[in-house]
Amino acid sequence: MKFPGSKFLWSWRGLAVGAALVLILFLFRPGVHQLRNRIANSIGRALGRRVQLDNVRLRLLPRPGFDLEGLVIYDDPAFSEEPMIRAQEVSAAIRFRPLLRGRIEIATLSATEPSINLVRNNQGRWNLASLLERNAQIPAAPTSKRSSERRPAFPYLEATSARVNFKIEQTKKSYALMDADVALWQDSENSWSARIKAEPVRTDFNLTDTGLLQINATWQRASSLRLTPLQLAVQWRNGQLGQITTLLTGKDRGWRGGLDFAANLTGTPEALRIESRTAIEGFHRYDIVGSESVRLAAGCSGRYNAVTGALGNLVCESPVSGGTLRLRGDLALATQPLTCDLTFEAEQVPLASVLRLLRQAKRQIPRDVTAAGLLNAEFHATRNVSENTGNDSLLQWTGAGSATNVRLSSNAGNAASTRKNEVAFGTIPLTLVAAASETDSLGSRHGHPRAQKKEMEPEPAEAHLRIGPVSLAMNASAPVDVGGWMSTAEYRFVLRGDVDLKDLFRLEDILGLPVTRPAAEGSAKLDVSVSGPWQGFAAAVTAGTAQLRNVRAEMRGLNTPIEIGTATMSLTPDAVIMEKISARTGSTHWSGEVRAPRHCTAPGAAANVASSCVFQFDLSADEISAGDLAEWFTPHPAKRPWYRILNSNSNNPLGSSALLVLQAHGNLHVGRFALKKVFATQLGTRVDLDRGKITLTALRAQLLQGTHLGNWTIEASAPDAQPMHYQGSGVLQNISLEQVGALMNDAWISGTADGNFDLEGSGDSFHEILTHSDGSLQFVMRNGSLAHIEIPESPMPLPVHRFAGELRLTKGAWELSGGSLESHDGIYQVSGTASRLSGIDFVLTRGDEQSWTVTGTLAKPRVVPASRTEAKRTEAEPKTVKP
Repeated sequence: MKFPGSKFLWSWRGLAVGAALVLILFLFRPGVHQLRNRIANSIGRALGRRVQLDNVRLRLLPRPGFDLEGLVIYDDPAFSEEPMIRAQEVSAAIRFRPLLRGRIEIATLSATEPSINLVRNNQGRWNLASLLERNAQIPAAPTSKRSSERRPAFPYLEATSARVNFKIEQTKKSYALMDADVALWQDSENSWSARIKAEPVRTDFNLTDTGLLQINATWQRASSLRLTPLQLAVQWRNGQLGQITTLLTGKDRGWRGGLDFAANLTGTPEALRIESRTAIEGFHRYDIVGSESVRLAAGCSGRYNAVTGALGNLVCESPVSGGTLRLRGDLALATQPLTCDLTFEAEQVPLASVLRLLRQAKRQIPRDVTAAGLLNAEFHATRNVSENTGNDSLLQWTGAGSATNVRLSSNAGNAASTRKNEVAFGTIPLTLVAAASETDSLGSRHGHPRAQKKEMEPEPAEAHLRIGPVSLAMNASAPVDVGGWMSTAEYRFVLRGDVDLKDLFRLEDILGLPVTRPAAEGSAKLDVSVSGPWQGFAAAVTAGTAQLRNVRAEMRGLNTPIEIGTATMSLTPDAVIMEKISARTGSTHWSGEVRAPRHCTAPGAAANVASSCVFQFDLSADEISAGDLAEWFTPHPAKRPWYRILNSNSNNPLGSSALLVLQAHGNLHVGRFALKKVFATQLGTRVDLDRGKITLTALRAQLLQGTHLGNWTIEASAPDAQPMHYQGSGVLQNISLEQVGALMNDAWISGTADGNFDLEGSGDSFHEILTHSDGSLQFVMRNGSLAHIEIPESPMPLPVHRFAGELRLTKGAWELSGGSLESHDGIYQVSGTASRLSGIDFVLTRGDEQSWTVTGTLAKPRVVPASRTEAKRTEAEPKTVKP
């Protein structure tokens, strides 16, 4: 900047005067205290504020001046007791000619890293405005004054790396401007200029990419600030949208993109013409990454009165692919709450552009979905304050519109497919519904009172946009009713009617609804809704009911399809509930209910994912056989033994059994269960399934004309690992031994028996299980007989009043100990062993010390008298028969 008098300084005369002045300053130095006060007074007169300095150092080169330390410029007490400006290091350049006249006049005041406080008082006035208004009344000369000018000139004030703080009354806000370059000067006799370039920050957040704010201002002298003509140019460039939302609202709203803003303000504070342009490049949600680049841009103009806070003649327009979005009207920003008269218009806006925007805002919308149609609408928002009472009314919404020729289509994620899934909505009516308290007075005037509309879904009390209802045509299905609403907080859409499941799945694919479903065909009567909040990026929630009819479904890991005659399916935010089930798998009829978690990976995806997917059930079946279980769950389609239903086949391309990946628990009731030749009826148990481990708790069943009550665990193995493991314990009561003999194809025993058993073993076949099993059976036999046992002088067959003892199973061999058999001719002590390979070897010792050995098999036993020595030896060392 070139200052007046520069020609004089570099003339011979000027140099001589300068040399003389330097000599005088060296010989006659003024007192530091006096000089400090004179400089502080000079700055104070120029600014109209009290100024304090800690220290002053004289500087001669490159230009005469002073280095000031501890500069404090105090604020007007009406605003704050805290200083307005505080700077530790300030450089002051003085004007040469006034110095020759014995007067110190500051030409340039440069501060490094100052702290500046901008304060607004309770009347809404800023201390900076008060300062500018006061200085406009001081008859100062322009900063670049003529050399002949006698008046003190307004100094050129500048600051680098400044920090600008904001205060509301006595409260310092978290907003600030950092690394600010600030300058203020007087352009001419009646005009001033200022500029600032800074980075906006918040002191309570670590923000690094808020962009660069630049303001250039020019204003003229006037009797009051509200009449001051001014020009203001504002630019906010290269800001990151997420950082800016954090700056303005205190929270990252999750939006991303590059923000550029420019505005020009001209006129006086009571009549400012405003023109602005805003653009966001690459708009998207933080977790959406794609090749689509969406640009949002809008231009606004209006007239603002800073005195009354009124924004009038507002017009904002945003072009959208041949269409236009427009906002126009008036706002009164100073009123609480604000009053307004606004109109929002959408003219020929392509729905394809709306879908592009939604795809950047909602994560689950598929990339391959396309939309056709045009949006036209006009909505009004008004709020007035009563002149008589001063009371404000509620914000009133009116308006209507429509989306015409609406069609949605997708290729269901298959880019190579030439066939597209498509649904046609036709024309969708749009109605802006007032808040609940306004409905009675506004409903008839708007033409859409709530009492007359076709109810699709309960609507919110606040103002909202009603969408539809409309009939939706989907291929083979009859048209279904679709409608809903959107408010500023949330949205809700509903679908009602009879629909083919294949058409429903196509609609879900197009809309990108977050649902997990099996391969199925059939029909359903729907009453479902899709809803969710706008804030927080929550996924849409599908809820409601579906009446299923004649549905045939296939599930991964289940070889036999499920045929559902009828069922009621309820969708809650957390679960899918199937109730009143009437279904079949093969020849088995099922009834009951099943509850599955929502948003759960399908069985078989991964063990660590499936751990959070626990199914619940309460099911009843009329009849199940072990062969049915093998047919349903064995991975290989060929028939395999029932006891291998949990084994996986590494050579099977279909993968493992579903039981190896499922987690479920619930109650199971079976009318009749067939295991080989054994039939159990009225079976009921608590079932816990944990990825191949089946726990049957309190298993109760009618078995062999008696009852069974016990707990069983069947634990499957991973591929190529150890065989399955079994463990069971429980109680048997009133078991018919005739039935046991019939199962063995020989009537070798009769009567009834009770027992307590505990069994543990492993294997993939009956032979392996018997060979690798251990356990015990404490039994009591009553009122029966042993048909093939013949004891001399005893009835034939051998009658048994009571026979008690304990059988121990070790690796396939049974050992009887502590056996006591009560018959007509006395009490027999029985001990011995039995195995599948070696047969039986028992010793019976009667109370009269007569003994017999029983060998052979149960069907053909050999009974011979035993010597006393052998009997005692046998009692002392029971013979062990190895398998």
